[in-house]
Amino acid sequence: MQKSIDVSDWPTNFDFAQDEICQHTFKPFIESELKLLEEYDAQRPKDTNYIFHKHAPRVAEDVRDTCAHLGLAPHICENMYWALLPHDIGKRKLPLYLWDMKDKPTDDIRQLRRSHTDIGAEMVEKKFTDIDHPFKDLLIAIIHHHHEQMDGNGYLGLTGDQLSMPVRLAAIVESFDGYRVWRPHFGDRDISVEGVLKRMRNEKGASHYDMDLFEAFASMKLAQKSPSPKKSQPLRISPDQRRQDP
Repeated sequence: MQKSIDVSDWPTNFDFAQDEICQHTFKPFIESELKLLEEYDAQRPKDTNYIFHKHAPRVAEDVRDTCAHLGLAPHICENMYWALLPHDIGKRKLPLYLWDMKDKPTDDIRQLRRSHTDIGAEMVEKKFTDIDHPFKDLLIAIIHHHHEQMDGNGYLGLTGDQLSMPVRLAAIVESFDGYRVWRPHFGDRDISVEGVLKRMRNEKGASHYDMDLFEAFASMKLAQKSPSPKKSQPLRISPDQRRQDP
């Protein structure tokens, strides 16, 4: 039986689709930043698999679908969708050479890559200095903290008690999508939905993730693969289709 959800930690106090500041200030910013991220991606090698401007909507959609699977209100699901879309905007400010290496990145390279979270959060802070809005707070938290771990061994060293539920879910879904896109250092690793979920559960587990949220996300993804009239959410686009080049 699915556990009841405490909504107090979720973005309940605004509706992105109806809020004037969200629609006229934040939405154009997000759309513009995703376009700039697409232009950045266009400068990367043609054989690149992990394409940032495609990764962003996949993660946002999976977060929205997980929130719906948890039984959260539609406006919360939509708020989360828009907060996840720009989670990687800071990447376009980093040198291109950091991303498309054939070998597994060193710890130093990994730290440099993850500095995109600092950069992205600062971009939002500077752009919206004079705006006080709960979506801004949600956006900054997700951008800045989506590479944290429950045990405190993530990028900034924050522990689970310092991470909101939206951030915890973002960390899970963002990781999943990254593991689903093959890169040369993956070798023959199983990148199927089931294979990635198994790896995340067995090799990462509670040290990395909020396992209640992880299992809710896993249930949603498996329901998408095997639709059930009682449990599945409408599948907007399949994982394979999401990974096709335009």
